[in-house]
Amino acid sequence: MPAIAVLGAQWGDESKGKVSHLLAAEADWCVRFNGGTNAGHTVVLKGQEFKFHLLPTGSLREGCKAVLGNGMVIDPFALVEELELLRRAGWEPEVYISGAAHLLLPYHRLVEQLSGAKEGIGTTGRGIGPAYRDKAERTGLRVGDLLSPEAFRERLARNLEREKRAWPESAELQRLEPGHLADEVLRIMEPLAERIVDTALLLNRALDQGETVIFEGAQGALLDLDFGTYPYVTSSNTTIGGIGTGAGVSPRRVERVIGVVKAYTTRVGEGPFPTEERGPIGERLRERGKEWGATTGRPRRCGWLDLVALKYVQMVNGFTELALMKLDVLSGLPELRVAVAYHCDGRLIEDFPSHPEVLQRCEPVYETVPGWTEEIKSCHGLGEFPGAARAYIRLIEEQLGVPISIISLGPGAEATIIRERSGCGRR
Repeated sequence: MPAIAVLGAQWGDESKGKVSHLLAAEADWCVRFNGGTNAGHTVVLKGQEFKFHLLPTGSLREGCKAVLGNGMVIDPFALVEELELLRRAGWEPEVYISGAAHLLLPYHRLVEQLSGAKEGIGTTGRGIGPAYRDKAERTGLRVGDLLSPEAFRERLARNLEREKRAWPESAELQRLEPGHLADEVLRIMEPLAERIVDTALLLNRALDQGETVIFEGAQGALLDLDFGTYPYVTSSNTTIGGIGTGAGVSPRRVERVIGVVKAYTTRVGEGPFPTEERGPIGERLRERGKEWGATTGRPRRCGWLDLVALKYVQMVNGFTELALMKLDVLSGLPELRVAVAYHCDGRLIEDFPSHPEVLQRCEPVYETVPGWTEEIKSCHGLGEFPGAARAYIRLIEEQLGVPISIISLGPGAEATIIRERSGCGRR
């Protein structure tokens, strides 16, 4: 199928990068359409670990061209560093950048730290919010502005002066010199100037020609600016609609919409989390699942699978299939719990609350199912799974009404079961 979306179905960190990288083996294009360096997508290839923050993970596939879409906020220094790290590892990806994508510059990071958003909302502190703020205020600098150096210099100086007036107490911000900063950005981005294009036109033409395009979402659906647990969300649209606004491709052209789901639930930072386990179970999931942020290194909050939240996310995105990740982490637990409803203020709630204050008061109603003691990392198909593991998969499929087409049992591509009509295979 020519257009495939890979979207996070929880609060991020679902291993979207691995799924995108697997699918990119047969793709012509891979696309990031939202977010910026707040993303942390990890790929293990031939025993080597790669951490992506701006580039889509398909960049590690020969013949798969990478696109940074207009919905992103791009730190030029981080982008050049990421490309250089790949070159040192022997990879030279073909990258195209939307001229309409906004630039994230050093003063955005400083402003975010000064505003206290990192502590109050639990952001990554990478300047994402202030960069999107500039975009919404129509004062932002776009990648395409680099093609008009003098105008870029003037606008950068004006924006930096505005921030200096707003934060006179910040010595670090006051030390930033607009002329020097403009020179540095123009210098490091000059080799990429010919790759700054209209990526919406590029992608739609590729689809018209029957080429395969993968849209790799950043963050998760429950962090979507409009449909997530606001204000504890990111600053962009992480759901299916983000492809239209962030890449210029109609979601109607996307034939496969893959929701990436962990076999349990995690969250980084602040915000409500009904199924969070703060005791031994949470610690066990964190240790076995290696639940520390790829971008910040922060420990992730861990808990049981939440089907109430997943049904809501399925409604918003219309997944055609699911990728179930880290199922092996649950091995060894005698029983598993799955949230099927909430209790809140004396009432039973079966729909995900739209207000975080209500969600904060919700207590999960669990269905307890048998666990399994066997390790499943080396299984090559569902027939080798213990019965309880197969039952757990069926429960998720029946509750969400969506088939699970991919099952991941580890970080490497080889630890993956691809379910097809003809049976199960391992890649």
